[in-house]
Amino acid sequence: MGPSETEESNDESRVTKILKSSHKNGLDTLIYRLKQKDWREIGFDVAIIILLIGFAMFIRLVLSYEARVSWGYGSGPIYWDYNLPFNINNVEIRGFADFSFYYNSWITAWYENSWYLYEWSEPINVYDFYSYPPVFMYFLILTWRPGMSDLWMAFPMIFADAACAGVVYLILKETNKTKTSQVIAIIGGILMAIAPINVIYDGIYWLNPGPVTLLTIIAFYFAVKKKWWQAFLWLGIATMTKQNALFFTYPMFMVMVGQKIREKRIVEAVLESIMIAALFVGVCLLLSVPYIFIDPYQYGRHMLFPGRPIELRFEPIDPVSNDCVSFARSLQELGLGGFLLAFVSFGNYSMLWMILSASICAVFMFWRSYSNRLDNLEFFEWIAIYTIFTHIFMPRGVYKFYTAYYVPMILVALLGSITYYFSRKEFVAISITVAGVIFLGFNVWLITMIRMAVPFYLFMVALFIALLGFLRADGRYIQDRKLWKKRLDVLYEKGKMTI
Repeated sequence: MGPSETEESNDESRVTKILKSSHKNGLDTLIYRLKQKDWREIGFDVAIIILLIGFAMFIRLVLSYEARVSWGYGSGPIYWDYNLPFNINNVEIRGFADFSFYYNSWITAWYENSWYLYEWSEPINVYDFYSYPPVFMYFLILTWRPGMSDLWMAFPMIFADAACAGVVYLILKETNKTKTSQVIAIIGGILMAIAPINVIYDGIYWLNPGPVTLLTIIAFYFAVKKKWWQAFLWLGIATMTKQNALFFTYPMFMVMVGQKIREKRIVEAVLESIMIAALFVGVCLLLSVPYIFIDPYQYGRHMLFPGRPIELRFEPIDPVSNDCVSFARSLQELGLGGFLLAFVSFGNYSMLWMILSASICAVFMFWRSYSNRLDNLEFFEWIAIYTIFTHIFMPRGVYKFYTAYYVPMILVALLGSITYYFSRKEFVAISITVAGVIFLGFNVWLITMIRMAVPFYLFMVALFIALLGFLRADGRYIQDRKLWKKRLDVLYEKGKMTI
């Protein structure tokens, strides 16, 4: 054997040793991490999540069966004007029949006619109205095949909405680290399972918020755990399910940058943040394949439809029976007029209020994150406010059923804030009861009010959450001052400090 062959053999043995060592170290690390896990707690969490999702599914499936068999849902002549056969406060509980008119047609055409999602041959053709990213369609076709019941078309959307109860449970466990966190988290999951807004619009009417809501709050769960790669991965998938999730890139990016700048050198923090943002963009591009390459113009056109273009106008738009209600129109309905209405209308339809409110929230979240004052509960208080503001200030306005997207954020903010004020063990039952009544009352009141009042009502809900957050932050500030004063007094008594 020559010298060169010997050297090659030695090199191979070194590489083999390095690979074996790396493999062993990696395996040892994995085993160590698995041993560090509290498997009893993980098993309990899994059991609770399964029970919550099962309970939520049972409620939704039973009521949807009643809606279709006993109440004759889907037999009306106008597809956007279905209502349940009872009303409260003389307000009909209406909901679009998008499922029977749009989703059913799309799914059937996908399998039977090789339908392409992003055509635009006839503006009044039902197949031209697909205005969602591709992942939403993948949800629709996930469990249905030709010849099966329509329930299997809706099943992924119903399941996604029901699964939100399990994620809310995990989030509340993460935001509340007291001895009663388990109880509060379970009650929060139950409240999410029975939330009337979600049960009616997602469970009975089979509308679209379920999948994007689930994916968005999974992203928030990783955000509060400071796992930013996973957070933006899930947010990217959520954005490619429904465009609304794109709104949250702004505050989440600001919170992430604030944390990283606090913990690392600025250059390192910025570069890492850019890489994570690139992951989000990459996920969106990957999930846009092949449609973005087949016809980029039509793909973009469908993504923007049916939004309302920016306008410089000084009077509200009066919506038709199947259209959204803008914030300005809501204020007009409640009696606002003159210069103030013109001012509000200009800000609404020019997107000024939307951009301004989003930026104020995002900048404050950055500052709180950078100063290490943004705890997990405050994160959700800001997110709930941000969600409401960015939606009600859209030029297009909102439908009632859009609120199904905000419900988990509002629930976590309300339940977390109210139980924070009464965190002592003997007051937990009272605080949970108060929070539960307020949350369910918010749901029922929204469902039973006239649709013209909804944007203003949501605005007041956001202000209420902001008030709870402000009082909580003020209380924390006072507690911190008392703690520092106590420490200074101790140092003074020990003779280590003079005044």
